Amino acid sequence: MYHDIAIIGAGLSGLYAARLLQQAGADYVVLEAAPRTGGRILSLGADGARGPCDMGPSWFWPAYQPRMPSLVRELGLRTFPQANTGALVWEESATECIRYEGGAPDDGSMRIHGGTATLIDSLAAEIPAGRVLLGHRVTALRQTPQGISVDVSAETGPDITCEARIVICTLPPRLLTQTVTFDPPLPEAVRSSWTAVPTWMAGNAKFVAIYERAFWRDAGLSGEGRSRVGPLVEIHDASDEHGLAALTAFVGTPPQARMGADEHLRDAAIAQLVRLFGPPAEHPVACLIRDWAADPLVATADDMQPLYAHPEYGRHASPPGEWAGRLILGGSESAPTYGGYMEGALEAAEMAVAAAT
Repeated sequence: MYHDIAIIGAGLSGLYAARLLQQAGADYVVLEAAPRTGGRILSLGADGARGPCDMGPSWFWPAYQPRMPSLVRELGLRTFPQANTGALVWEESATECIRYEGGAPDDGSMRIHGGTATLIDSLAAEIPAGRVLLGHRVTALRQTPQGISVDVSAETGPDITCEARIVICTLPPRLLTQTVTFDPPLPEAVRSSWTAVPTWMAGNAKFVAIYERAFWRDAGLSGEGRSRVGPLVEIHDASDEHGLAALTAFVGTPPQARMGADEHLRDAAIAQLVRLFGPPAEHPVACLIRDWAADPLVATADDMQPLYAHPEYGRHASPPGEWAGRLILGGSESAPTYGGYMEGALEAAEMAVAAAT
C-alpha cells in the first residue's frame, strides 16, 4: 500500500491535517491505533456511550485563538459560552467552604453543542471512506530509498506495511519515542528531548456528575469550585442549553493513588460536591470517570507525575539528521503558540501539512 503522506493518529490534529490534504487534492492515509477517532477528545452520555459530556478538552477562546472559531463556523457547529453566573465556592478545608459572590471571571471560553466530539465527528465525516484506518497501530518506521516504510499492526485482520514519501506524526513526542521503533534509530539527543516533553492531559482524570437539574443555580452558585482538599481540585458547570445538568471536575489525586479505585473516587467526589454545593449533590443520575493516565494510547510511565503548570511546547517540530524532511511532528505538543490546546492541534497540523507539501 502506497500513499504520498501517512498521518499517524486520528485525533484533532490528524483529522484536521487530513482535511487540509483532502482540500489540496493530496494522496494520504490516516493510521489510528484506537477503534475510534478523537484521541484525547471524548464526549460521553450518562450511559457511557457517545454523549455531550466532555471527558477531555472542553473549551476554546475565540478572543485570541483564531483557528477554532473559524473551523467551527466552517463546519456549521453551534457553540455557547461557558456558564459562570453566580458565586464561586472555595474549599479551604474539609470543614471550611468560602463563598465568593464575585464568582469566576468571564474569560470568554466557549463550548460546542453536543460535546467537543461533535467537532471530531464533523471532521471525520468530510474524509472519504478508506482514508482513515481505525485499529491500525504503527509499530515501526523504516527509511527506504523512496521514503518511509510504515509497519502497522492491525487489531483485526493481517498486519500491513504502508509506503509513504513523508510521515506526519500527531502522537505526543513522548508516546512516539516509546511505542514506535526507528530504522535508522533516532539520535539519542532527539529521543531524550522528545521523551522529556510532557503529554498534555496524560496524567489527568476528569469526573462528571450528571443531575436531573442544575440545582446549584437555585442557590446563586455558578458551579465553579476550587479545593485544597480534593479529590476534585477544579470544578465547573458542565450543563448545556439542551437540558443537560452536570458538574465536571479535574481530579487532583496523583495517578498512582487513583489507579483501580474508581468506586472510591466516585464516593469521595460526591461527598465533596455535597460539601461545596449542598445535599442535592448527593444523588446524581450518573457519574462518569475518565482516567487518561490509564490509557496506553495516551500515557506512558513518564506521565505519572501530575502537571502543575502549562509546559513549554513547540520546540519539537521535526527531527534533525537522517529523518529531517521525512518525519514531521504535527500534534498539539508541537505547536509553537498554543501547545496543549485544541487551537494548538490545528496550528501544528497546519504547519505539518505546509512542510509536507
